[in-house]
Amino acid sequence: MIIITGKAVIEEKDREAFHPVALRQVTLSRTEPGCLTYGCYEDALERGTFLFYEEWKDQAAVDFHFQQTYCHEFMEAAGRLSSTKPVVTIRQVTGTETLG
Repeated sequence: MIIITGKAVIEEKDREAFHPVALRQVTLSRTEPGCLTYGCYEDALERGTFLFYEEWKDQAAVDFHFQQTYCHEFMEAAGRLSSTKPVVTIRQVTGTETLG
């Protein structure tokens, strides 16, 4: 499994433009066959800080995802609307354990 996290800081003046772009990215990404989960969340303590959390079946699924036109459009829009450079981190997971 591969986990991707992302962070974009969106100023108040750009929230209205960012929301539909993020919603489209999440909605379309969730339809991809290799997507296990995909979410966008606003930090409860830092208004305007949006965090993305994704789980993908394998590298082929990630490669397919990053080839999609809507993904390129999202990355461009996030870069343009974010007040800081968006950060994306990709992690290879070799095992998981569920607690509780």
